[in-house]
Amino acid sequence: MKRLFYVTNHLDDAEEISDQVHQAGIDDHHFYVISRDKKGLKQHHLHGSSNLKKTRIIAATDRAGLLVLIFAVITVGLFLFTDLIKELSTASGIVIGLLAVALLLFVIKYTGKSFDNYFIDMFEQRTKDGEVVIIIDVARDQAHRVETIMDSHPKAHFIADSTNWGSPLPD
Repeated sequence: MKRLFYVTNHLDDAEEISDQVHQAGIDDHHFYVISRDKKGLKQHHLHGSSNLKKTRIIAATDRAGLLVLIFAVITVGLFLFTDLIKELSTASGIVIGLLAVALLLFVIKYTGKSFDNYFIDMFEQRTKDGEVVIIIDVARDQAHRVETIMDSHPKAHFIADSTNWGSPLPD
């Protein structure tokens, strides 16, 4: 799935967009609004939150952690079930192998955290400035239809897209 991020200045616009996107077949579990106006979210019947950090919408760190775990299992499997350990039987070979694995794991984890922090900082600043962030998860084949709907709203502006793999919208 593809995750689309838009901003607008008013919850009224977000409610109108929500109605149109819902008519196009996108349900509440794939449409989410972030606004500091908690009361306004309820009044407009919008699926959302006033606190970005509690939403867990951005989960690149979690995905990176999963990649680290998979890589570690594969590496241990290679050492246990192949003759690779014999090839690295010298002390220097083992140290070099472990350092390479540790460095790769660090880079994967750090990259995920950087991605999360980038999005969190951007959304925090936008909501602090009074904007409303709209997040829509769509199947790749629905993306064009939703983008067309969003293009018809001059007050809504596209800010980013990403994958939602491993990061479903919260209930």
